[in-house]
Amino acid sequence: MKKNKPLAIVFMLINALLITAPLIILILGPKKEGRLATLDVSVGLGFIGLSMMTFQFVNTARIKLLNKPFGTDLVYHYHRQIGIAAFLMVFAHPILLFLLDSRYLRLLNLFTAPWRARFGVTAVVLLIGVVVMSEYRPQLKIPYKFWKFWHGVSATLMIAAALAHIFLVGNYVNLPWKQVLWIAYSVLLVAMLSYTRIIYPFRLIKHAYRVQTTQKEAGDVFTLTIAPDGHQGFQFKPGQFAWLTAWKTPFSDTEHPFSIASSAEDTTSFQMSIKNLGPFSQKIQSLKAGDRVYVDGPFGSFNLDRHPEAERLVFIPGGIGVTPIMSMLRTMADRGDKRPILLLYCNREWETVTFKEEVKALENKLNLKTTYTIENPPAPWNGESGFLNRDVLRKHTPADWIANGTAVFLCGPAPMMNAVEKELLAFGYAHDQIYSERYSFA
Repeated sequence: MKKNKPLAIVFMLINALLITAPLIILILGPKKEGRLATLDVSVGLGFIGLSMMTFQFVNTARIKLLNKPFGTDLVYHYHRQIGIAAFLMVFAHPILLFLLDSRYLRLLNLFTAPWRARFGVTAVVLLIGVVVMSEYRPQLKIPYKFWKFWHGVSATLMIAAALAHIFLVGNYVNLPWKQVLWIAYSVLLVAMLSYTRIIYPFRLIKHAYRVQTTQKEAGDVFTLTIAPDGHQGFQFKPGQFAWLTAWKTPFSDTEHPFSIASSAEDTTSFQMSIKNLGPFSQKIQSLKAGDRVYVDGPFGSFNLDRHPEAERLVFIPGGIGVTPIMSMLRTMADRGDKRPILLLYCNREWETVTFKEEVKALENKLNLKTTYTIENPPAPWNGESGFLNRDVLRKHTPADWIANGTAVFLCGPAPMMNAVEKELLAFGYAHDQIYSERYSFA
């Protein structure tokens, strides 16, 4: 992790510079006599909000160099939170104008307002639509594919309208160096759109994959073995994930993220074990050997090799969250890694536990101790019942494992991870000992 810190600092400095550059224009530019400070504050908030929005196209372009120091889940979490902050700043721009002078309200009439105001109002309306659809997509029951397409279209049109508004107002492009900066933002937007919508999908098409085998697993899980089609594929770290597109091309926006379940030591193919949780994952079972698919990866900082200093390992999967953990276990077995492992495997029912036979076999290859916690156990049941809590942790964790040198890998449904993380902290583990990854990409 330490070797990625300089890269992370560089990215954060670039991010800060790009966000604050328009504000520098406002500060350094010539000011009109008698100009009210409230007007400058209004414009400054709008500038910062717009630059934040523009930079989001970089954050979501899946540039691996950018994802490496932070992790994909953190980058997307930042994208989500900074989007809300940008919305508040952009929205504050017209509100302050209205409070400053009520005559600005006339600019809301798109039939009589000048074009500079029309573009400004359009940008704000589109921004409201982007934020509302993103924050309330589940409640509004908006399909993922529909949301993803219109999220990108609306965000692009919003920034284009905002830039048109700035150029037509003219107060902040009246000098050549100001024009260069705003043109640079426009070029950045076009470049990122061209990369993510044209160049990158073409690259994925040229490096397609084929399904080798399919296998039904316990717990309504389906395993695909996938191999590169005429190219070398990619190397991944145990615990990482990739985006899978099936039946259509990468231009279609129908990709879904899945953890890689196989050993990182196998460089000829990889496996994805997918649970039936929705229309796409249900349809995935219709794939056959020989079918072409497209894979974008690997991604994610949730991987075993990121923490080579760990002396002891605690793996806590919940349900299908076992897939990246299986990649770690299989990789350790292939490498002959004998570090002690405590596997605390959580499930609702014993019959739906995936890979329990293989886990049993891995206990003979690894220094592995497994404890199952079943929410609704069968009768009779000798394992742990209910939910994983500090009492279960205390019962099965050696006292010296709480100290530094132990790394805890937690993966499962978000409510389960939130609850277990609280129990781990209450039990005595430190924040920097617990590693998790959440697929909050939409």
